[in-house]
Amino acid sequence: MVSLSEGTPKVLALGHLFSSLDPACRAQAGVDLDGGFLIRQIYPDAVTVRLAVAAEAVLGVKLDAILELFGAFFFDFCVESGYEPILRVLGSSPIAFLENLDALHDHLGSIYPGMRAPSFRCERRDPKSTILHYYSERTGFEPIVIGIVKAVARKIHRREISIQLHVRKNSAVPGCDHSQFIIEEADPDTPGSTHNLLPQVAGTFEGHGPKLSPETFATLFPFHILFDSMLLVRGFGMSLAKVLQGAISTGSHLRNVFKLVRPRAELNFDLIMSHLMTVFVMEASTSSSSQATAKLSRLKLKGQIIHLSSSNLLLFICSPVASSLQQLSLSGVSLSDIPLHDAAHDLVVLAEQFAADYAQARELEILTDQLRQTFRDLEAEKARTDRLLYSVLPASVANELRLGRPVLPMKHDSVTVMFCGVSNFAEICERFADKPIKMVETLNGLFSRFDALTTDPKRSSHVYKVESIGEKYLVASGLPEREASHARWIAQLSLDMMTAARLSNDITDLIGFPITVTIGVHSGELVTGVIGHTTPRYCLFGNTVNLASRTESFGRKGCINITDFTYELLQVEPNTDESFQLELYADVFMKGRSEPMRLYNLSNTDGKVADVERLISQRRFLAIEDIMCCCRKALVNQVSP
Repeated sequence: MVSLSEGTPKVLALGHLFSSLDPACRAQAGVDLDGGFLIRQIYPDAVTVRLAVAAEAVLGVKLDAILELFGAFFFDFCVESGYEPILRVLGSSPIAFLENLDALHDHLGSIYPGMRAPSFRCERRDPKSTILHYYSERTGFEPIVIGIVKAVARKIHRREISIQLHVRKNSAVPGCDHSQFIIEEADPDTPGSTHNLLPQVAGTFEGHGPKLSPETFATLFPFHILFDSMLLVRGFGMSLAKVLQGAISTGSHLRNVFKLVRPRAELNFDLIMSHLMTVFVMEASTSSSSQATAKLSRLKLKGQIIHLSSSNLLLFICSPVASSLQQLSLSGVSLSDIPLHDAAHDLVVLAEQFAADYAQARELEILTDQLRQTFRDLEAEKARTDRLLYSVLPASVANELRLGRPVLPMKHDSVTVMFCGVSNFAEICERFADKPIKMVETLNGLFSRFDALTTDPKRSSHVYKVESIGEKYLVASGLPEREASHARWIAQLSLDMMTAARLSNDITDLIGFPITVTIGVHSGELVTGVIGHTTPRYCLFGNTVNLASRTESFGRKGCINITDFTYELLQVEPNTDESFQLELYADVFMKGRSEPMRLYNLSNTDGKVADVERLISQRRFLAIEDIMCCCRKALVNQVSP
């Protein structure tokens, strides 16, 4: 609403305004907009300030300009939220609009819990200029007032005005900030300017007509207070006398019975005369010594004060304020005490229905937001599950199993298999036989580096880690999807893994000496298939796997050993790479072959290796994200109704 008061609409509007900006703006504000703001949820003003300050820092625009822009946007937000009809009938001119804004605020305050509305008062200086007095508990929101007032004048009343902050001073009432604006109207002589209408109606009540007796007036307006310039009560309505039960009498001082709620200032004659076009709200004072104090403490009256110039008396025509029938009953007022011509009679009944509808709408909105959050958590959980599933099975195989389709065994004519083993693992086991945890930490540190390499989409997009068995690490390329350059992908990964092992200083510090790895690579045909139902595994079968393992076992220790089959593939496109350097090692007899197999050692000449530490950090971030997802899900389950 155009109240400048409700934290929620302001945050909502500012959130919508900044939702289209660079993510850096939202990140700097420290406000998460992914879930969206709730319309019926109260948010602190600090959120509004953080968003505005962040926009100032990111966009390089002054804070006052941002807040003024937000004021104009806030008006558009209220129109889009369905408030346009009531805004258009609030006043026929910008000044009339502002004069009636307090009445709207007070009505909204009775149906929107937690609303803290400011107060506005217009003071005419001359036909073209007006001083707007702005009373608020908040500070620093004056540019928003300027933006809203300009938007109201331009979009509702089709006229241009100028408004400037004239003076800002602290009010005598603690917690109130009293600022003054000067509004200049280019065309004040239009319908709706009340100062032009007064001469036309001045003679309407001339002459001597029938007069109302005090008893009739007290019956006609059962809630009214007549008092003089000293604030001494001279008369009051019948229903008010019934409710107060002797707490008020002729001659009582008004401040002894009531305290002023709106406008927020000390109640005195000068204040009243300067606020005659303002809605007054008075609340019964609990300082009364009457037995009716319990009811007095719940009674609140709202209305207008009229100056009777002929007698220099002030007449407060008012109605009881209640947001529900229960509140009306607790204040000691019944519906029969409110005259039928008083709109408060119907508003109390409507407010009762509105309160029920509002509670249901708020609950529905909260449940809807929880549903959205649950959906986001479900998506995050699905992504986490996918990452876990794809680390066990190839993506294409996992998707087939997820859809309930059988994965048939498949023969692959040409793939490359790589075995990597820790050459000095026996030495590690012997040295730390009494500390098995050291062996586990050593393999975990090394294989974590290898996992980071095999999951790097830039350097290992066509590589699949099959499994790790003991100190052996098995990787293949060219399956389950066919890949013509499978030998080159495995060769590059082998170089990266060798570098990662050589640079693993933390492992060296852990065991006291460098760790040594040996790699064996062989290319050929094999068969793949999924074994098991409860814990399915993607397995490789064939002599190619055995020869790759024996190449690692019988090859040169601490080097990358490749067979002549892989060597021949690396000599032709698309497996060639100028950075690969191949050196003949030896002809080695292996089980399963009648003839010796020629082995080569692979190294690289350009020195380009993967940034292993960066890849490991990314994997750790994903792991932390998975943990946070689980914690958030557990927390939601605890607080959900």
